[in-house]
Amino acid sequence: MKRSLVKGILLLVILCAPLLAWAAPTPVTLWDFLSGGDGVRWRAIIDAFNTSQSNIVVNATTLTWGDPFYTKVHTSVVAGETPDVMTYHISHFPAGIKAGDLRPITEAELKSVGLAFKDFNPALVNLSLELSKTYGQAGTIYGIPLDTHTSIIYYNKDILKKAGLLGADGKPQGFTGIDNFTKSLQKIKGSTGLLPMAMSSSNDPASVWRMFYTLFSQQGGKLAANGQLTLDQLDTYGKTAMQAIGDWAKNGLIPANVDYPGSVALFTTGKAAFMFNGNWEVPTVVDMQKKGTLPFNYGLMAFPKLYGTAATWADSHNISIPNNDKKPISAAMLKAVLTWVAYVEKNATAWAGGGHLPAYLPVLNGPDLAKLSPVNQYSGQAAKQVTLEPVSPVFGVGAPAYNLVANYLTPVLLGQISAGDAVSQFKAQLLSAAE
Repeated sequence: MKRSLVKGILLLVILCAPLLAWAAPTPVTLWDFLSGGDGVRWRAIIDAFNTSQSNIVVNATTLTWGDPFYTKVHTSVVAGETPDVMTYHISHFPAGIKAGDLRPITEAELKSVGLAFKDFNPALVNLSLELSKTYGQAGTIYGIPLDTHTSIIYYNKDILKKAGLLGADGKPQGFTGIDNFTKSLQKIKGSTGLLPMAMSSSNDPASVWRMFYTLFSQQGGKLAANGQLTLDQLDTYGKTAMQAIGDWAKNGLIPANVDYPGSVALFTTGKAAFMFNGNWEVPTVVDMQKKGTLPFNYGLMAFPKLYGTAATWADSHNISIPNNDKKPISAAMLKAVLTWVAYVEKNATAWAGGGHLPAYLPVLNGPDLAKLSPVNQYSGQAAKQVTLEPVSPVFGVGAPAYNLVANYLTPVLLGQISAGDAVSQFKAQLLSAAE
């Protein structure tokens, strides 16, 4: 009797095995570089997707931002052991497409999950299409835009009020134009004795580059066209931009040698009137305010117009599929990946809560974002000012330019080299890196 029962159970298991296998969710392996406040919100979106349905489960691994991430991606492509999907900066597309690390994505594939090129910020899609034509397969994109992220100004209302620089509307006043901006920073220092603006430089060439590129671009400067470097304007606009930053450091208006965590601490502890940083630090001040650990009233604004053009450094997170010639992505996995991407895009208000400007137009232009505080303090103007990285493998996250900034531009803040000599050497090394 017992033997018959055991046989019956075994037979039932064998018969049901295909059904059980069919019912198991498709596991999707994701690599990202999102940590801090970004990471918290990113994980929340992934968890929400995983609990919203039972057919797909996304398993995320966070790797080190920058060159280590892109080196690991390239190594995985060469080995044929890639993740199924990954985050990727549009600024790294030239290098990534050229290296064969990215799989092209077609309009038809997007349509299979209810998306289309026209659904996204046209500036990002057009750039992606331009890059595809220059470096890869024309008519495709190599990443689905998730956001635009840019540098903004965080400000301490209490310090500005004490310095007489806070308007009746609770916003900074007197900061338009390079001369006015510098004089206002000097007024803050003279009247309060506090640091006018926190900004990192030590072990952080990215922040120095973002400020330099912002000031350079506001003068109308361009560093690349049609995939080729155009560096002549470094001799004029570049030296002007670097001189301004160097003078700020020399006169104690920005710190000359503070690392990234230190610059954030200077602002969040009330020791600096402003902080120049990316909009990804919005969660830091929001969360501290909620916990009651932010000792002042704060505000956010787009970077001010200091020269002739309202322009600010910007980049874009995309969601890309790695190219794997040895083990091409299957149709089923592609559908699972794109299904997840569609969910992320259509629920991007949650991602905007981390400070980013969504690339998906129904969210970017929707009523929820307009009401999302404190992002709505800067989102409208910042979106108009975004100026993406130069289109060249030499520039972008993980590209040679960041190391060259550390070697030649950052020393200007320390008084180790003149702005003119620094920019001249920076220019020469960029040309050498492009050969």
